[in-house]
Amino acid sequence: MPAKKSETKSNTFSKLSANARLSLKYAQVIADDLFSREVTPMHLFLGIISNTDSLGSRALLAMGIDIDQVVRTFVGSKTFDLKASENRGNVAVRLSKESKDTLRIAYSLASKHSHVYVGTEHILMAILDQRDMTVSKDLASIGLNSKYFRDNLVNFATYPIGILAKPTAPESDQVSQGQLAMLGKDLVQLANEGKLDPLVGRDEELNQVINVLSRRSKNNPIIVGDPGVGKTAIVEGLAQLVAAGTVPNSLMNSRIIALDLSAIVAGSKLRGDIEEKMIAIINEVTDSTNVILFIDEIHNILGSSMVGGGMDMASVLKPALLRDDFRVIGATTTSEYTRYFEEDNALVRRFQPIFIDEPSIEETIQILKRVEPLLEKHHKVNISQESIEAAAKLSHRYVSDRFLPDKAIDLLDEAAASRRLQLEVKYKDVADVMGDYHDAVKHKEKAVLSGRMEDAKIWKKREQELKEKLEELEKKRSKSKDTAKYKVGLDTIQEVVSKWTGIPVQTIDSKETALLKDLESYLGSRVVGQEEAVESVASAIKRARTGISDADRPWATLMFLGPTGVGKTELAKVLTKLLFGDVDRLIQIDMSEMMEMHSVSKLIGSPPGYVGYREGGQLTEKIRKKPHSVILFDEIEKAHPDVLNILLQIMEYGHLTDGKGRKVNFKNTVVVLTSNIGAEDIQKDKVLGFSSALDLEEREDEKIEDAYDTMKEELLRKLKKTLRPELLNRLDDIVIFRSLTRKDARLIVKILLADLNDRLREMGVQAILSPSAIDYIVKEGFSEEYGARNLRRVLQDKVEDVLADYLLENPSVKKGNGAEKTLKFNMKNEKLQLI
Repeated sequence: MPAKKSETKSNTFSKLSANARLSLKYAQVIADDLFSREVTPMHLFLGIISNTDSLGSRALLAMGIDIDQVVRTFVGSKTFDLKASENRGNVAVRLSKESKDTLRIAYSLASKHSHVYVGTEHILMAILDQRDMTVSKDLASIGLNSKYFRDNLVNFATYPIGILAKPTAPESDQVSQGQLAMLGKDLVQLANEGKLDPLVGRDEELNQVINVLSRRSKNNPIIVGDPGVGKTAIVEGLAQLVAAGTVPNSLMNSRIIALDLSAIVAGSKLRGDIEEKMIAIINEVTDSTNVILFIDEIHNILGSSMVGGGMDMASVLKPALLRDDFRVIGATTTSEYTRYFEEDNALVRRFQPIFIDEPSIEETIQILKRVEPLLEKHHKVNISQESIEAAAKLSHRYVSDRFLPDKAIDLLDEAAASRRLQLEVKYKDVADVMGDYHDAVKHKEKAVLSGRMEDAKIWKKREQELKEKLEELEKKRSKSKDTAKYKVGLDTIQEVVSKWTGIPVQTIDSKETALLKDLESYLGSRVVGQEEAVESVASAIKRARTGISDADRPWATLMFLGPTGVGKTELAKVLTKLLFGDVDRLIQIDMSEMMEMHSVSKLIGSPPGYVGYREGGQLTEKIRKKPHSVILFDEIEKAHPDVLNILLQIMEYGHLTDGKGRKVNFKNTVVVLTSNIGAEDIQKDKVLGFSSALDLEEREDEKIEDAYDTMKEELLRKLKKTLRPELLNRLDDIVIFRSLTRKDARLIVKILLADLNDRLREMGVQAILSPSAIDYIVKEGFSEEYGARNLRRVLQDKVEDVLADYLLENPSVKKGNGAEKTLKFNMKNEKLQLI
């Protein structure tokens, strides 16, 4: 018999949470230090508040209870070394009868609310519920009673939703609203309270949902659409119609409960817990007859049982979905519907899919107009009509990996927040006073709760002073001309788009027109001797940016042909820098690594079940992270034909599907293919104009053009023999690069020197090359075989290395020690020297 009693006691205490056990141990230590033979409820309370990690202690602090004052009320200035309690072993202090009763009540509270463990919050509630105890009366004297604790506990941020909610509700209400109240929220009630955003448009889709819900059987609609197109908004719009009474009689007085699947799964430790909760929900819905469940991300009900051998939610729902007294609205994305839902035919036939498309720009603008007042009220700014239209148009144009209206709303929201914060920084004094004011209010309330009325009066006076100061500052600010700056305009929208995408602001705003006008001259200033190539590239970019080209394809798809060292890669770099502001947005793919059939997986990622599946593709992952880029496919002729099929899809449709089934958008890219087709033959055949015994600059212009035209015809002929016609037909232009002359090489040296001086300017130094020095670098770095490729290396060896040694030996010439120092290089004794 004693063994049984010991076993019962062990099982009882095993239900205490870890913090409850530690608090109980602290209570025993405190009782022992106070020379008490028993652990009383007062000791239990002191043990809980001493355990600062416990939920009970944190809840009391959040309620403004002065813990130190409470301790002084009970034990005066006595302190306890609880940290060393672990080394004291088991403290043999038994529980008093009142403490045992308190724990029994705590267990009853936990059982009543279906809690697996008994925590410090249950023990605190049990202490406060026993109003006749001395400790409860003492706590009530400082404003802490069971009602105050219970009311604040359900609002405490870390406490699970629904626990201890409406504890005094009648039994009938607890039955009808038990699981639904704890695991869902009533959208119709929220609509009545004005907490839902208005629905704009979507009349057709909303009518479809109403029609399906009004059916006799299989009256379960599932809304399918891409993320952010407004699936949840349609259900919220239906809730508002129900609240307004503008629905058919079959839906009148309905309650639309948005079910929280994560709340159902949370705390389900044993096999069958999830199924038990779902059965309870189904019973509640069928008993009430007017409840419609809304399950967002409904594909999660498949395979939702985390306990081995358990059924998932879908298996429990299937029989109920065939009944006419159980209605469910589901919502999921197109990809998840295809991937999960359509795999279960029994589940698919129980739902009627309603497919939602992305709204147009015009519809998005109307949606933003309805959202505008809410954003203005939240951010305290004025949003212009121009910014609303810009948010819809620019998000559609530049943010390609998301969908309207979600991305437009987020853009407008962030622009409003950004504008407000910019001005708040300017008025930091107001923010400082506001912070002091809130601190004073908190201290006042804390003093009132602790019964320190003199302190409360002091903080009340401080609160009033700060309030008057705040009003004075607000009046000054309202009179200031800067208040007009609390307006979200086109420039703010453009700045946020630039931050999101990495595209320079001038590429987005009206300055782009001027940039496009000067595009050819700018490219020509950086890429020497390639007038035809520059003109072709500039024309393709202008067509794309003015909206003439197909918006569903990349901005431009170009092929660069010509021998090495003539500027093909350099033109791609310059174009990247100009369009996207950063050379890092040039994605180079070496097609000589794609010679095998399986190389396709390198670009788009391996399919499921293969090595590297989770790593993603070299191309698709880079574009997903930086959708605004220039893609350079180098030496395209070396790639396997299956790899070229990938390029066909990019060039024609502007997107790819990677190994994980995700759609990757290429509509904001420039695709450049380079090839050395025919270059070897041209190097052998001097007639075609790439090189000759005489330098090209010494020939007559007519002969140069004839040689270029002949070379161009020969390259195009060889290109058509090598690459498939469907690839060539999808190109916007085939750009033929000329052979460079020594005159072009001199200009390239000057460009490289200008870049070097840009870097030297920070050190207060400028380098100058004499004409003879430039000729020397051209002689050493320019060749018929490699073009201008070695010019940079020669300049580095002959000039940059000398400059580095000079600066190390003469640190005084650096910036900050006088005027800019000019260092000149000239030829002396047939050597390039620093004079």
